[in-house]
Amino acid sequence: GDDRWSHLNMVLVGDGLHTAHFSIGSGTRLAMEDVIALVEALDAEPNDLRAGLERYEAERRPIVEKLVTAATTSARWYLDFEDHMKLAPLDFAYAYITRSGRIDDERLRKLAPKFMERYDAGGAA
Repeated sequence: GDDRWSHLNMVLVGDGLHTAHFSIGSGTRLAMEDVIALVEALDAEPNDLRAGLERYEAERRPIVEKLVTAATTSARWYLDFEDHMKLAPLDFAYAYITRSGRIDDERLRKLAPKFMERYDAGGAA
């Protein structure tokens, strides 16, 4: 299809391949991780460039798609920023932390147990 990540010996990485909204702060990290994955895939297929490039895309595509989706979700949160500013401080903090969909309540309880204790005590949903 037209969405291949490589052509002959040319490969797309980073923003040339995908853009993630800056609100999750992952653009540079994604680009570096793309390059690392590319090198590892080529090393794993030392005598077959095409197989190496296919391995790179197969291993990296699901990760990239997940992060780009999270970034898009985060960007949408900012479109409603005025509404978020009307929230109580704990509700605002909770909405901000969970804006990309990458952090759910269970993960947040592990990362910030005292915060979640206070958030839960406030009766917020």
